[in-house]
Amino acid sequence: MKDAGPSIPLSATDAAIVVEEERQAHEQREAAESKQDTLPPPPPVQNGQEQPTQDIVAVNQATSLAASPEPPQKFLLPPLSAELRGRKCLVLDLDETLVHSSFKIFHQADFTLPIEIEGQYHNVYVIKRPGVDAFLKRVGELYEIVVFTASVSKYGDPVLDHLDIHHVVHHRLFRDSCYNHQGNYVKDLSQIGRDLRETIIIDNSPTSYIFHPQHAVPISSWFSDAHDNELLDLIPVLEDLAGSQVADVSLVLDVAL
Repeated sequence: MKDAGPSIPLSATDAAIVVEEERQAHEQREAAESKQDTLPPPPPVQNGQEQPTQDIVAVNQATSLAASPEPPQKFLLPPLSAELRGRKCLVLDLDETLVHSSFKIFHQADFTLPIEIEGQYHNVYVIKRPGVDAFLKRVGELYEIVVFTASVSKYGDPVLDHLDIHHVVHHRLFRDSCYNHQGNYVKDLSQIGRDLRETIIIDNSPTSYIFHPQHAVPISSWFSDAHDNELLDLIPVLEDLAGSQVADVSLVLDVAL
């Protein structure tokens, strides 16, 4: 370290500068101490842990206050549109409920679709359950219609494009919207975004609605029976459930079915 050398008397100007610097330093120290006094006391020591400093406490509090609120829950469906307001929600399964499909050639198939699977196209032969056209037309006049299938969209979308001749299906949900429960594809009605008291599901597989059996209208699996009338038989039941006098469909279905 260099020798400071002999002391030299300060001039009046130099002395004033020193005094001013000391005054400013004193004010800064007082301001810093005043700021520390406004900080909340640190939490007591627990289990031998060191107390966090007051600065850390202040930062944690500031971070907590600045944190954004939790985002609202995202549902599978968008909000109910104005033109459908007042309608209950009817969730329909696709395969073995409304149609039956196969890779085997059906000469009586209602339509045939080329479906791409692993880079190759395969013909899928689709037959419609008896009465499905009249059924969809009628329930489409009464309900918000959601087709919810455990099939993938590359199959489900073209099938519905051909099936929905009356354009009454308002929403389509596929396998990626199902909940995988013990290896089964479950349709969790609570995730749809509609009032459960006004939500009904029709599905041939009880496993699909295992979370909400009291909201289900069971229907048998259909493959090719030309004399099947179950869809048409359900129309009067669904007409009654659609009425405003039914405030909670689960109370009616739990007793009636």
